[in-house]
Amino acid sequence: MSAIETLAQVEHWHGAPLAAALRAFLLARADCENGAVRLYALDEIVERNLTYEIREYCPGFVTIGDDGGGRAVVVHGALTPPTVFVVGHGSMSEADFVAVGADPHEWFDRACPVD
Repeated sequence: MSAIETLAQVEHWHGAPLAAALRAFLLARADCENGAVRLYALDEIVERNLTYEIREYCPGFVTIGDDGGGRAVVVHGALTPPTVFVVGHGSMSEADFVAVGADPHEWFDRACPVD
């Protein structure tokens, strides 16, 4: 399955098209590690979001990776540019989000800081 087809599955799960900036970021950076962050492969995104019940606890958001220490990397599917947040896997509430980057490309270029 192509990356575009897999991304279409993510959008189907999400229930809406992802913002163009987020689509471009995922196509360019999915399935890689940078700093402490592992960005999920496109074919892992739906499963990870189902596991952490993102739609139930954080409607509109998508988990795109984690820091290997119990925190998810989340972005809103419709925001342009999509602000990058981290949140503990045990407290998937928007009230607990911590913004770590105003744009995912810029955040990635800074080695994905999570603090």
